[in-house]
Amino acid sequence: MDDSLSFESFFEGAQKAAHKAMEDHARGEYDEFALHAGVAIERLAKAALFKMNPLYIASGKVQIVTEQKKFTIHTISMSEALARLAQLGIGKVTPSLRLLIDLRNGTVHASGGEEAKPHIPTLAKAISAILKHLEMSEHAFWGRLTSAVNIAVDEQRSEIERDVQLRIRQARHRLDDRLEGLPLPNEVRWPKESGFSFFFATVGPDADGDEVSVDGGTGCPACGRQAHVTVEPSSTKGGAVAVALVCPWCQLHLSGPEEIDASGADLAISLEVADAVIHGDYD
Repeated sequence: MDDSLSFESFFEGAQKAAHKAMEDHARGEYDEFALHAGVAIERLAKAALFKMNPLYIASGKVQIVTEQKKFTIHTISMSEALARLAQLGIGKVTPSLRLLIDLRNGTVHASGGEEAKPHIPTLAKAISAILKHLEMSEHAFWGRLTSAVNIAVDEQRSEIERDVQLRIRQARHRLDDRLEGLPLPNEVRWPKESGFSFFFATVGPDADGDEVSVDGGTGCPACGRQAHVTVEPSSTKGGAVAVALVCPWCQLHLSGPEEIDASGADLAISLEVADAVIHGDYD
């Protein structure tokens, strides 16, 4: 029998593909995300079926090689694997999962892969249902990605909060990967409170283009390092308001007050300084 047909090979392949899918999503490569997410779900589904009975993954086609005294089993498709699991009461083939399957198979095409972008919850829920059947923990499968996956499916949070918190964790992992193995001093690898640099792009001729650094804040909500914040005066809030946050370290980008608020970035004290600059009261 083909040596690749084993629970271990299917499970390891699923785990590797799932982690790759999350990396693709973090880089904005949503076509690749759909591909690797589909591979992850398919292989984990086949792992579960194989563990119950190896014949459950057979498509009915068997190739016999007499001289080598071995045979090859042709396995079922992703759709069939999920259908068989559903018949056994393991998971459901939801419309969102069906769409992800179609995106993976190329039967549905979306410009830039944008249609696949919101489907991390689809991936996470499909994986979770199979892991539950296998009596395996989420952390055993996802490792450091567990918190990001949990946030993606947390229906107690608003959609914008889920999206922002997911991006924060993706940015943190991205920076960790970049810094891994580099001979960096501790103050760079584990920064203390770094604060923010404020830019005033639309305030007026006196402050236009100015930059003010405010130390002592918590800094970037993803990595804790000094982030750049664009500030504008607010007619509704009666003071300075942050409209963009960009971290040059972890590449986190947040746009608009709602995303910045959802990130949990503590800008209260720093914005007081920014407000003083806007009104000419800062030396």
